[in-house]
Order: sequence, then structure tokens, then C-alpha cells
Amino acid sequence: MRVKVMSMVLGAGFSALSLVALSACSVTAPEPVEDATLGCMISAPAGFDDHSAGALTLAETELARSAGLFSATSSQRVSNSSATSAALTRMSDQDCALTTVLGPGGADELADHAKSNPDEIYLGVASGHTDFPDNVLTIDFDLVPPAFIAGYIAATASETGEVGALVSQGFPQAEKILAAFDAGVDLYNDEADEDVDEVKSFRESAVDGRTVADTSEDGQAFFASAHDSDVDVVVPFGSAAAMGVVTAATDELASLRTHESKDEGDEEKVLPKIIWYGASGAFRNTIIATIEPNIRRGLRSMFAEWPQSKNPDEVAKASKDDPVDRGGFLVTDRHYKGTIDNGGVGIAAEDGFLSRVSDAGRSITDLRERIKSGEVDPKNS
Repeated sequence: MRVKVMSMVLGAGFSALSLVALSACSVTAPEPVEDATLGCMISAPAGFDDHSAGALTLAETELARSAGLFSATSSQRVSNSSATSAALTRMSDQDCALTTVLGPGGADELADHAKSNPDEIYLGVASGHTDFPDNVLTIDFDLVPPAFIAGYIAATASETGEVGALVSQGFPQAEKILAAFDAGVDLYNDEADEDVDEVKSFRESAVDGRTVADTSEDGQAFFASAHDSDVDVVVPFGSAAAMGVVTAATDELASLRTHESKDEGDEEKVLPKIIWYGASGAFRNTIIATIEPNIRRGLRSMFAEWPQSKNPDEVAKASKDDPVDRGGFLVTDRHYKGTIDNGGVGIAAEDGFLSRVSDAGRSITDLRERIKSGEVDPKNS
């Protein structure tokens, strides 16, 4: 598979060497030069260092480049809608073979740009957008069941009886995620022993109070407010805001441990804990569990030529339909939605706090089975 020749390539240089072999009566024609294919990515606002969908997509695109699907890659971090539009225009000028836009922040701009450039192919990752033109492929994730499980695990792990969830503005399924988190906390309370105090969800009744601008500063401010209210487990969904939460939690953890080392006679402090949406093990000092979007499985389900894996959790299910050429790529499915049932979303306990939450792994497995059997319905709890 190869597509049109680019007018410019970032990150790699290419030269055509004309190999001419002369003989007494003949000239050997040069070998044809393969077309260059540039994989382009745009992410806002945390970019590709978010330890979540951005970082995972960048890693996958680089893997595809090393396997020969792309000859080079180009990535740009943008801060607002106008910057997204400008980046899309620049990437069109670079003759990108595939342009990926991450997150909901650039979904509208992607839709408008793709409509104006119908011969180009695009990929929207975790956009939550359903009204894209036909030349836009999408990868999204159903986070309602994982959020439900996260609420239950947060309540299990809490030492203060106060837990909280956060979503960034524009995050897909935001209200449903918060409702599912609260339902998971409620299920824990319903099933807990009578002598166990009820766990409360921070700002449970206010969706607006748990939805913040997707900036690191707003994430840190949310964590500070929650921590002041004795919340010791936080579940952030977002990009820059989520990074702000985990940064603040890590700083608080370091401060508490420093204080403990100086005053060994003091009562042991309750440490902040995070259930993280993103790459497994990204912040082991604070993470008790991880909800991971399986970007790799999504890409391998959609693109027939994407590098495959021997890991059964990453092997794409064979499509019933033959792949179709879209912009030079063999595409099996235009849309992929990852769920905990199809392996598109994983949730697992992390090692860092297992001594404090020894039941986390068992509870996750148990809840997944109860959801799968229909005994528990996170969407109607």
C-alpha cells in the first residue's frame, strides 16, 4: 500500500538514486521509487505526553512507521480551535497520508476540514463525535461500565469514606460517566457490611461541579478542593485537567511522606490515590487501578495492514467484510468502539497500592463478570 507523493516530509529525508547500468548496447532502467507516506497527528491540549490516548496513539503510529506503513510521522500540539484548523491546513499542505486528531477538542474543526477535503483520509480518536463526513474514521470507547467499576473500587480503597470523579469539558459521555461512578459507589454501600460507614461521592449531586476546563490548573484546583474535603481517591477523565490532578496528587504524596519521615511518632497519614484513565503504570506512586483505552486493538481492527501482535489481548477480531481501499489504506471498519466486553477497554489493579487495597483486583474481575452476565447494569443503576 502506498499513496500520493508528498510535497514535504517532516522528520525524514528521502532521495531517489538513479542506478544506471551501462553495457555495450543497453541501459538498465532504475528501480521505481516507493511513494512516501506521512502519518500526521494533532492533539490538544495536553499533547502527546498525557499518559493517555495521546501518548498511546503516538506510540502506535511510530510502531506503524517502524513497520513500514508510514515512511515518516509528524505531530503537533495545539491549544485551541483556531490552532487546530491551522494545523489541519498545514498537514494538508504536507500531503499527509493519514491525519489523526485526538480528543473532542478538535472534533468540529476536523469535521469541517474533512468535508472540504473529501479526497483525504482522517482519523478521529476519542472524539465522541458521530456526525463526521465519510472520509473520517473513528475510534471511541464506552467508558460507562469502567466508570461504574471505578466508583466501586474507589469506595473499596477509600480510607476516609470520601471519593471523587472529574471530567474535562467536552469529554465524551461526561454525564453518563459521572452517573455511573456514583452508581458504583452506591453499589459498594449497598453490599458493604452494616458496621462499615457509607462512602460518599464528592459533589455527587452537581455535574457542573465535577466538570472543569481541560487545563492543568483546573485539574490541580479540583484536587485541592477535593483533598480539603477529605477525598482520598480521585478518578479524573480528561487530558490536561487529568494531568493536573495526578501532578497535584503526586506532590501531596511526596509532601506527606516527607512529613512522616520527620515526625515518625505522628499518626499515619491518609495518602491520595488515583484511578487513572490512560497508560498502565504511568504514575505508580499514586495509581491504584488503571482504565486503559486499547488504542492498539482499535487500530488493528480498522486497518488490515497495521502491524499485528502475538499478544492475544491486542489481536484484532477478524472482520466479516473484505477491506476497502480508502486513501491508499486497506480499511476493514470505518468505526471502532472499544468496550470492556470486546477488549477495547481494560481495567486492572496496579501494584503500587495493592497492600492497601488487596481486594481491588478481585473486585474488578467480579464486577466485570456480573456486568457481562447482566446481573449488574451500569447504564441503568
